[in-house]
Amino acid sequence: MFWYSLLGLLALCSLRASASVTVRKTSKGPTGYEVDFKYTNTTASRVLIGGGLQVFSDQFHTTLDSRAWYDPHDYQPGDFYVTYGRQEEGYEWPYEMKSDGDGLWTYTTPLPSGIYTYAYLVDCNYAPNCSIDTGQLVIDPDLPPFQNVQGDQVASSFQVPFDAKFQGTDDIGANFDYALPAPRKYRGTITSVNYTSPGSIHPAPDVHHFGLYLPAEYGKVGGKKYPLLYLSHGAGGNGNDWENQGRMSSIMDNLIAGGHIAPTVVVMPSFYNLDDSLPRFIMGNRSNSAPVPAAQTVRENYEKYLFPWVDAHYAVCDEPACRAFAGLSMGGRLTYEMYVNATDYFDYFGLFSPATAAPYVDDAALAANPGLGEKGIFVAYGLYDFVFDSGRDLQAALDRLNVRYLSRVTPFGGHFWNTWQDELWWFGVKALWKPIPFTARTGR
Repeated sequence: MFWYSLLGLLALCSLRASASVTVRKTSKGPTGYEVDFKYTNTTASRVLIGGGLQVFSDQFHTTLDSRAWYDPHDYQPGDFYVTYGRQEEGYEWPYEMKSDGDGLWTYTTPLPSGIYTYAYLVDCNYAPNCSIDTGQLVIDPDLPPFQNVQGDQVASSFQVPFDAKFQGTDDIGANFDYALPAPRKYRGTITSVNYTSPGSIHPAPDVHHFGLYLPAEYGKVGGKKYPLLYLSHGAGGNGNDWENQGRMSSIMDNLIAGGHIAPTVVVMPSFYNLDDSLPRFIMGNRSNSAPVPAAQTVRENYEKYLFPWVDAHYAVCDEPACRAFAGLSMGGRLTYEMYVNATDYFDYFGLFSPATAAPYVDDAALAANPGLGEKGIFVAYGLYDFVFDSGRDLQAALDRLNVRYLSRVTPFGGHFWNTWQDELWWFGVKALWKPIPFTARTGR
C-alpha cells in the first residue's frame, strides 16, 4: 500500500543527502534578504531546485495569459510571481545549483516577502518526469513538509520577511509578514489527524485524514466550545496543503493575536480517496491525473462521516453562527456546494479563487431556500487569476438577488498560494464571525 513511501526512503538513503536553507537579512538590495540553499549529495551529477521558486513579473507586463520573466536578482518593489506563461527563451529555470566537486551543492538568491516551496531535483533533465517514486525528487531531509504519511506532500517550505526599505511600494502591498510566527503565547498547534470514514482508501482502509489547527488557548478554558472553520484544499492537493504551502497556522495565530477573530478551531479535510469510485490520488507519485470527485459526493461524505466525528472529538460549537466553510479553487467550488446545499449548517462561506460554473443561485433557489440571503459570504480571486471570470459570474448572480457579500481582488494574484494566503487573511480580518447579514459597513 505504501510502496511509494518505501521507494522515497530508499532513494533518500542511497543518495546520502543532507541539506539546509538559511534566510539571511542583508539590509541591502534588491530585497533586503538572501536565501542560501545547501545540499549534500555525493552521487549526483546535477541538482535543480524545483517547487515554488518562481520567476517574477510586475503589474505592467502581466495579463491573464502572459507575464515578464524577471530573475530574483533583478527584483524591484512591486514585483510578484505568477505561475503561468511561456518561459523566456534562454532563461534557465528551474534554478541549477553549483557543485564544489565534493558533493556539496549550493545556490543563493535574493527573495522578497512570502512563503516559498522547494524540493531538490537530482539528475533530472525534465522536471515533470521527476518524482518521489522515480527517486529524482528529494524532499529536504532536514526540513520535511507537514504531511500525514510520506508522499502526501512533494515540497518543503520557508518564509522570507518583509523589508519596507527594499520591498515597499505604494502600488502593490506584498507584505506577507502575517504568515510569520506570532508571539509565542498566541501560537496554536497543528497536527495531521486520522478519522473513521468507511470506504476511504487512504491513508488506510476506512480511515481518512485532515489537518487540524487548535488555537493556543484550546483546552485551557474549562467547558469552552470554539468556533469551527473547515478549510479546503484544491485540485491536486490534500488537507495538509494549507499548512505546508500556506502557513495557515501562523495566519490564524496572527488573526487571533490581532483581535480580528475569536480563537478558532480549523479542520482541513482531504476530498480525494474518500472511496474507491475514482483512482487513488497520492501527490507524491504518478497518480496526479486522478479526477476531482464531484462536490455533491464530497459534501454528502463529509456530512455523514467527517462533521459528526469532529463534533464528537473536539470542543467545537454546534450552531451555524459559529461554523464556516472556505476553500480554494475546487475547494471554492466545494464551498459553493456547501452554501447551496448545506445552508443551514454554516453561516459563513469563504470562496477563494472559486472554480465555480453556472447555473448559479437564482430567484427560484432563493425563494425555496431564503437562508441563502442571510449568510456571511466572502468571494475573492486574483487580478491575474484564471478563474477571474468565474468569480465575477458568481458575484453577478449574488448581485441579481441583492445578496450582500464581501469581495477581494488580490492585486498581485494569480492562481497560487500567495493569492490564497492573502484571501484567507482578509477573510479573517473583514468577514469571519462578523455580524450577519453583511452590510455596507461590514469590515469597516
